[in-house]
Amino acid sequence: MSGERLPLLAVEGLSLEFRTRSGTVRALERVSLDVQKGEMLGVVGESGSGKSVMSYAIMGILDPAAEVTSGRILFGGINLLERTESELQEMRGREMAMIFQNPRSALNPIRSVGRQIEDVLHRHGNVRGEKMRERAVELLRQVRIPDPERRFHAYPFELSGGMCQRVLIAMAVAAAPWLLIADEPVTGLDVTTQAVIMDLIQDLARSRNMATILITHDLGLAAEHCDRIAVMHAGHVVEVAGTGRLFRSPRHPYTAKLIGATPRADRGLSGLASIPGGLPDLRAALPPCRYSARCERYARQCDLGPLPSRELAPGHRVGCWNPIG
Repeated sequence: MSGERLPLLAVEGLSLEFRTRSGTVRALERVSLDVQKGEMLGVVGESGSGKSVMSYAIMGILDPAAEVTSGRILFGGINLLERTESELQEMRGREMAMIFQNPRSALNPIRSVGRQIEDVLHRHGNVRGEKMRERAVELLRQVRIPDPERRFHAYPFELSGGMCQRVLIAMAVAAAPWLLIADEPVTGLDVTTQAVIMDLIQDLARSRNMATILITHDLGLAAEHCDRIAVMHAGHVVEVAGTGRLFRSPRHPYTAKLIGATPRADRGLSGLASIPGGLPDLRAALPPCRYSARCERYARQCDLGPLPSRELAPGHRVGCWNPIG
């Protein structure tokens, strides 16, 4: 765990599978990470690395084909995997909330955005009557939507993608949750709008002392906004460290490749590195290290057993038999 305080959320040894017609997909294997109140944790990695699946497991909204085979998800000391669906429904929105990738598909197209915020307030916010509308308008104002009284009556198709994302943020924070998960919250938005949305999420998290998990494939975005970063590859958490330390001294070969493949202002496109190969087939019999087939530091030792979780420095944990340095 990070620091001496108990984390708000602790994922411990989580393994998860999907039963499909073509075989069992081992989507997560012994995943462990934690996040403190008031902290923003970035979870980065290629598409298919398990970032979103992990977030759905935390929220209890997994596909019926999914099965958690081991591990715990502790939220405020409570194992979410032991909660009933009705208990999780009460917690979602009130104690933990999520911002999804596509705001237009996440919003109800035939209900005004103000009414959708009121729905959250009615269920989780202990607000009734005229106060509910006042609170919904105030939330629209807090997420910096111009003319919130008029926008209250707007439908999603009448708003831009960035405005729809702001509405989703307003819905997510309506009941003042302790944990906010933002799953690729700026995908499909222009660069200027991306910056506005991320600044908004960060400001709201700080003002409310929320624990925040930012899921993204954009390492630069995580570097700008996150206190710590967890790197995932093919269902494994391969490295966790403070943001500055991760960029200064990456110890896992995959992390180093990701950083090398991230555009920077001080180098041109010719300076970008590539990551060889691709993610392994998670239905196949896999070696202990799922990165070994792509790794320049591969050695026979890498096939000997489960990946170690080594703390190479305070708060800097790496899952690798042959780390850099």
